[in-house]
Amino acid sequence: MSLRLPSLQALLVFETSARLLSFTKAAGELNVTPVAVSRMVARLEDALGFKLFERLKPGLTLTERGATLQRAVAAGFGQIGDTIDELKRDHAQGEIVTLSLASGFAALWLLPRYAEFRKTFPAINLRLQVMAGRLYGPLEDADLGIRLHGPGSDKDPFVLCPEIIVPICSPNYLAEFGPLDAPRSADGHAYIHLDVTTLSWADFHRATGLSETGIGEAVHHTDPGLAVQCAMLGQGVVLGWLLAIAAPLNEGKVVPAWDCYIETGCNYVLEHRSANPSESTRAAAQWLVDEMEKELDGARRVLASMAATPKSRPAARRSEPAESEGPGAP
Repeated sequence: MSLRLPSLQALLVFETSARLLSFTKAAGELNVTPVAVSRMVARLEDALGFKLFERLKPGLTLTERGATLQRAVAAGFGQIGDTIDELKRDHAQGEIVTLSLASGFAALWLLPRYAEFRKTFPAINLRLQVMAGRLYGPLEDADLGIRLHGPGSDKDPFVLCPEIIVPICSPNYLAEFGPLDAPRSADGHAYIHLDVTTLSWADFHRATGLSETGIGEAVHHTDPGLAVQCAMLGQGVVLGWLLAIAAPLNEGKVVPAWDCYIETGCNYVLEHRSANPSESTRAAAQWLVDEMEKELDGARRVLASMAATPKSRPAARRSEPAESEGPGAP
């Protein structure tokens, strides 16, 4: 259905004249002659079939119908102007790319690099959607999401990091209390527990054969990033997922608390919600993969002197975790 409306130019001339109640002032604002304004308004009145202005000696006044039309036209132009301003703001901010991720990875790896990302991609507004727990399930409204995939996923072009669990602590803590297998205190080590997790300290001890005689004080946290921060502050030893701890491990803020780590065979993969993602989404994804690979190069040198203990676990599904598993730890 087509709309029968006067030309936008005629409505603009009318709105300006009605707002200023002067053809002369309207002409100045529109950068045309007063005669051109008067004729345009007259043609609009002829097309409508009724008068819009009363032309009196003191000046112009709106008729009742003219006042009604003026309110409608002013509201319409105002909405158009607001919409244009909003579109300009969105364009200036750049395309929004939403990334679904875990708090540990966000706090310990991505946020310190956020300024670098903005410098590299000033037209991309990277929005972080931090998951409360599990790195499983659909991306929902996120453009990208880090999710745990099962064995064999290391061939995925957007694999970020293998699932490797390393016991870590601060350098000062290690110097004072010794490694996990040889605590220097009769009270043993302060174990920082992450509740709930896919691999607990009890699981780690069973898989590696580490004696439980060195377990001392227990500290419990529900946020992976906070648990690693506590270890960095020298408050104990914690199981760190390589995805989250690669950066502090390379920077020397944490060190392995023992010469053994767990390798599950699973991998953290960067999933795309759309089969045909935008150019900005593809650029953000590739940047994450490339930068994480650089980080892993350094972490592999740290792990090279340690022994890997394989631990099989159910293959991660894209929709939801196995019933026996809790949230992922990074």
